[in-house]
Amino acid sequence: MKIILLFAYLIISCSGTAFAHAPVFMLAPEAPGKGAFDLHTSLTHSRKGDERYTEAELEFTYGISRDFAVGFEAPFAREEHYEEGEEQSVIQGIANPKAFLQWRFWDRDTLGAKYSSALRLGSTVPVGDKSVARDKPTLMAGMAYGMESLKWYYFIDARYQYNTEDNNSKPGDKFFADIAIGLRPRLGALEDTDTVFFLELNYMNEQYARTRDVNNPNSGGDFLFISPEILISPSNRVMIRAGTQIPIYQETNGVQEPKDITYKLVVELRY
Repeated sequence: MKIILLFAYLIISCSGTAFAHAPVFMLAPEAPGKGAFDLHTSLTHSRKGDERYTEAELEFTYGISRDFAVGFEAPFAREEHYEEGEEQSVIQGIANPKAFLQWRFWDRDTLGAKYSSALRLGSTVPVGDKSVARDKPTLMAGMAYGMESLKWYYFIDARYQYNTEDNNSKPGDKFFADIAIGLRPRLGALEDTDTVFFLELNYMNEQYARTRDVNNPNSGGDFLFISPEILISPSNRVMIRAGTQIPIYQETNGVQEPKDITYKLVVELRY
């Protein structure tokens, strides 16, 4: 019976009518499939000292072919600043949109598992509200590898974010490396609600920010997070993903407020 379910699962996955099970905070090699259209709505909330940052994002992804996809993200950002628990200021607006191209350059199906690797190139488009957006683009390149089976999942990725200089100011570039393992505790029928649990380990290195080619000594550092997550798919066209990113190690340069917990909720629809 499990072999029959496996073949059905692989057929649906390859045809682009069902979601791959991807972690929340990292890059995954999933592709929607030729002609498939994904709509992702996400909400992210994080804290750092007296600052609160919330981002609501709408992402459209289209499968040009079985392995090529293009995407466009429109984010709305809100920054809140507090002092002694009282709100002092709020800045909000449409942040710079993001565009990306993803190529799944390796894809292999075996009896019991599916393996794939993908490359993603992306950039922000500097047309957002100047209160929350930069005047120059931010570039990103990343690669991901993953394995999906009926019970277990694992993913590995690496990404680099390059910030171009904006009016003699340059935020620190960032390097990310992540690993995740997932478990489906129960294999039900194809029409049943599907649930998968993930645990991510996320590393980020942030370089010094610069102003007029001078490093800001109170910027940048190394950060390590652990992220428990749950994925719920009530049908093959709906996926709900939720995760909590918890800092477990921070080595910052100079004097900085530590990073706090980040929450993220994603609802995905496939057409």
